[in-house]
Amino acid sequence: MYIGSPIKRVEDLRFLTGKGRFIDDIYLPNMLYMAVVRSNYAWAKFKIDSHRAEQKGFRVITYDDAKEFSNLPNFFVPDPKKVPKEYILAKEEAKYFGEPIALVLGNDRYATYDALDLIDVDYDPRVPIIDPLKAMDINSPRLHGDLDSNVVYSDVFEYGEEPKEYDVIEKKFRYNRILPSPIETNGVIADFDKVSGNLTVYANTQVPQVFKTALSIIFNIPRSKVRIIVPDSGGGFGGKIFLKPIAMTTLASIITGRPVKYIETRYEHMISAIHGPDRYYNAKILYKGDNLLGIVVDLIEDFGAYLHTYQPLPILRQIYHLVGPYKMKYLKFRVNGVVTNKPPTGPYRGLGIPPAVLVLENLVKGVSKVTGINDVDLRARNFIDKLPYESITGAIYDSGNYKEALKKLVSELETVRKDKYTGIGIAFALEPGSSLAFQTLVVNKPRTPYYEGVYMRMDSGGDVTVFLSTNSMGTGHETSISQVVADILGISIEDVKVILGDTAGPPGTGFYGSRFSVVSISAVYTAAIKLKEKMREYLAKMFNVEKDEVKIENGIVRIGGKTFSVKEAANMIYNRSYLIGDEMGLDVSVTLNSFNVNTSDEKRRVNFSTTYGVNVHGVAIRVDKETGFIEILKYVVLSDCGTMINPMLVDGQLMGGTAMGLGASILEKVEYDENGIPKQMSFGDYWIPSAKEMPKFEILHMVSPSPFTPLGTKGVAEGGATVPPAAIINALEDIIKKPINYVEIPITPEYVLKLINDMN
Repeated sequence: MYIGSPIKRVEDLRFLTGKGRFIDDIYLPNMLYMAVVRSNYAWAKFKIDSHRAEQKGFRVITYDDAKEFSNLPNFFVPDPKKVPKEYILAKEEAKYFGEPIALVLGNDRYATYDALDLIDVDYDPRVPIIDPLKAMDINSPRLHGDLDSNVVYSDVFEYGEEPKEYDVIEKKFRYNRILPSPIETNGVIADFDKVSGNLTVYANTQVPQVFKTALSIIFNIPRSKVRIIVPDSGGGFGGKIFLKPIAMTTLASIITGRPVKYIETRYEHMISAIHGPDRYYNAKILYKGDNLLGIVVDLIEDFGAYLHTYQPLPILRQIYHLVGPYKMKYLKFRVNGVVTNKPPTGPYRGLGIPPAVLVLENLVKGVSKVTGINDVDLRARNFIDKLPYESITGAIYDSGNYKEALKKLVSELETVRKDKYTGIGIAFALEPGSSLAFQTLVVNKPRTPYYEGVYMRMDSGGDVTVFLSTNSMGTGHETSISQVVADILGISIEDVKVILGDTAGPPGTGFYGSRFSVVSISAVYTAAIKLKEKMREYLAKMFNVEKDEVKIENGIVRIGGKTFSVKEAANMIYNRSYLIGDEMGLDVSVTLNSFNVNTSDEKRRVNFSTTYGVNVHGVAIRVDKETGFIEILKYVVLSDCGTMINPMLVDGQLMGGTAMGLGASILEKVEYDENGIPKQMSFGDYWIPSAKEMPKFEILHMVSPSPFTPLGTKGVAEGGATVPPAAIINALEDIIKKPINYVEIPITPEYVLKLINDMN
């Protein structure tokens, strides 16, 4: 009735009429406003004189106020002692431009920001380390004096056996930093009650339960006394998996004993929030004739000054993408993670995989160019064709028809008329749904914390309330949840209320990694089934029949010759409880782990994800030979995300994700000068795509339900963003007529002109 229907989003009326409740809509009595003093140098010792601000009645907080508290935790590094410590506020020395060095608190937001000018900072600057390649040199200055090297993470992953005979194509790839740029920046209100010791935090974070644990560790507060509430949020894309704003605001509330609000400015977001991957690859593909045999990849990852809470997960998640949908028998992946005087890199939509898709798919394109084999045929000959399939990395691909998906996509590109400066590119990626199992590649604990819980309650009128601790970032979760509940119980979608984003609710691990439709929806579905079965049990007792005689279908209850609605049944259960017994409430609790995940084995093989959706992109571009600008003539997306709860929401995710991917491909980049100062500090310098730059996307679907989820659902939110860089560069290579040995993303006009000139 509802599952599979493209119904309008139930939350949109609230948003479109201005009734959303975002973080900056919340006001608490006696609340202070916080502004952040940030370093004007990329690397400098500093001394703060806050006398003038304090004379004006402002409270100033520095490291000395915070030193009794712990540094920011990192949950995923192999050895926390071998990575740099990141404090809530910098201790004596700033390590990147924009690093927080002090907090200013006042009763008025604008006056508090003006008070930043009253803080005098004496800097003793040093020459910053900007180039991670130079930072690796043993003679390079140490960014962190207590560490032996600027290389803070090294590892080698090897799967399968290296073939004895092969030909090689080798390329270099540069994937520049990028910004998540959600429409709403990070925002926090922290309220610490000194009497009870309770900490309540309102934050637009993507991982409230994880950060509840982090705050407990940092401030030594029992976890039971920490509560995080997530209001409506305007986008995340990984940028709201960011602990620093929450830790700073909590610190301010603990010290002052008053509620404190902090809203990150756009300028702050651009210079010092979480950045996307900053990578240098040297990669080789091994092949013989039309057989793709293996791949060898060396990666240098620029972490910035510190390791983000989730590092090195964005590195690890790309491992299976380096062999992708192909029957390769060998992978060697070497990585060095380096610290430099830049802000930390961390999660960005796709959690590290768009660069890996670029590397693999462009190398496959290179084999096509060198051998003269059509790249469609080359892919088809090497695709995995029997699913489920366990790859050499341990990934268990669940469902799909890769050859048919590629064939269907290519047929949509055959109408494009080509000339010398027109090219067609295709790229293929498998999107992981609910994936953190790979953390056991580095965390020496046999854990799989990828669970999601649901509380569900039907009242005496038949209305259902659903509680999840995970939240939505504008992704239509309330609609999807309502559809599943209404469908299973046979009630109207208007009779379902959804409450999200509160750690006082059920257990959960957050909103990330294309996991909502895989784990959260599965938990909702299971809870609805459980509630339905509980209703049948109670009705069987009331009517003194066997449970099998109670039928509930399409909202109608049938018991023998009697029929009545589910709502009437709910009323009977609550109001005739004497016929049932003492226990009679229609409420259930379900917590599910991600399905079919495991921990890494002795060969470091692991199933990275529950599901692996199919994303194939095809693009036709034309290059202006005079300016180097790329015009997108046609863009086609084929998605197989299994069962679609709401096809309209799926298309929205694909369009939004693809727009982000295209922005990364041809527009967006964060650069630094020799002093470590970012060249992009506003949207005047940092170009994000608008509707004018975006083509009309043609979206195609195939449906191969996953055998590992109750409804056959897979992930879809990241797929659009992961493939465009590879598709665009492959189209450019189609124009150039030969392999591009040095690939740089974004593809700037200057880069294109150089290639065009070399071609001519």
